[in-house]
Amino acid sequence: MENSHVSKNSREFIINVLLIVVVVASATSSGMAMGYPAILLPQLKINNSTLYTDEEMGSWIASIVNAAMPIGSLISGVMVDKIGRKRTSHLQTGVVVLGSILVAVSQNHATMLTGRFISGVASGVGMVAGQVYNAEVGTPSARGILSSAPFVSYAMGILLVYALGALCNWRLVAGLSAIPSAIGIVLFFFYPESHVWLIRKGHIGKAREACVWFRANKIDKAYKEVEDLICRFESETVKKCNWKCILEPYCLKPLIITTIFNLLQALSGVYVVVFYAADIIDQMGIGKLEISDMLIAVLTALIRMIFSFIACILLHYIGRRSLALLSGVTTSLFSAILAICLYLQVSSYFMPICLFLYVAANTVGLLILPGVMIGELFPTRVRGIAGGLSYTLSSIFIFTVAKMYPLVKRTFRMYGMFSLFGVSSFLLCLLVYFTFPETKGKTLHEVEDYFMEGNILWANRKRTERSRENMDALMK
Repeated sequence: MENSHVSKNSREFIINVLLIVVVVASATSSGMAMGYPAILLPQLKINNSTLYTDEEMGSWIASIVNAAMPIGSLISGVMVDKIGRKRTSHLQTGVVVLGSILVAVSQNHATMLTGRFISGVASGVGMVAGQVYNAEVGTPSARGILSSAPFVSYAMGILLVYALGALCNWRLVAGLSAIPSAIGIVLFFFYPESHVWLIRKGHIGKAREACVWFRANKIDKAYKEVEDLICRFESETVKKCNWKCILEPYCLKPLIITTIFNLLQALSGVYVVVFYAADIIDQMGIGKLEISDMLIAVLTALIRMIFSFIACILLHYIGRRSLALLSGVTTSLFSAILAICLYLQVSSYFMPICLFLYVAANTVGLLILPGVMIGELFPTRVRGIAGGLSYTLSSIFIFTVAKMYPLVKRTFRMYGMFSLFGVSSFLLCLLVYFTFPETKGKTLHEVEDYFMEGNILWANRKRTERSRENMDALMK
């Protein structure tokens, strides 16, 4: 009996690893597409380039992925509900391969932009579909790792494309960036559809089979989970879910929280450093230390990947609220230090070290939590639509902040910009402290119930939930 229990636990661990592998394969290509301009544009701007590119065209090549991602997010919101979470993710991996191939073989700017645009749409689709799929099929204990794994892969993709770009021609790098998604295409053939989606579509038998697979052949546990989902589905008001559902309080409240979080995250500078790392460090005077721009880019990407992985582990042990507060406070602190040093015109190794610590601080929480929120905060019946809208708004915020960087730098200078980052990070901490619910160890049903019970402020949540938490603490 004990050996059987160990065997099933081992199988469950293996299944979680397999889920992480397909997440990594799908998200790495998206990260490579995001970081690709950093190695592409320097090669295209040399006079003997086969596709010479000036500053104006270069800015379009760099930004069009971000402009296309909101479109993919909106499309994904509909697709995951209509054709399924897995099928949407599967199709997305194929589209990423197509975009990479178009870039690799492009002989003119139109083809290059088309390939980049397709990659952006696919990245938007993949982020929403992947988060919803992982949240629904993962166990509560593994859900945090599964939800944060795409961001580790995203960071790994940026690091990988920087490293390849230092060694290879841009066409070869574009072709190689299709390999992770090609692996994802193959892997998805062996994975079942989300049992949550199957139940909502009336495929109860297939849902049981899928749940048994995801729960490592723990038949009793899987069947009970399916029955609970069926009961919950039947107790809901039976009506077609559409965009009007977003106005319901149980969806509107988490949507408002995630939207404000995403706005403050963008204003805290998380993605500005992704796009402008070399320029920011050059403004700090680090160029006097004779460190190449590519080395700086690789170092920031390496730090981002390492701390994305650390965050993935921390999500398994500490709560989402604690991680968000830790990340927000330290990001605000290092932003303030950088702002002061820039104002005083300090020029030494201390500046890039503080910048690297700033990157580490925001990566460990602020970078990964929006994806976790999409998978955990929204109720099942609107998770696809609401998740798509949330990610669309996030993409718009990131695109806007990234495009405004040169203007902000000229108007407020670097110390003013980092002051903005610090204030935004501090405001984000206040948002998390007062409104962000703790979802670690909770089932998705419990999180949904939290918002349906009229909760807005975390401190004023219903007595029943707080009493249950106190009882659980005493039992431990």
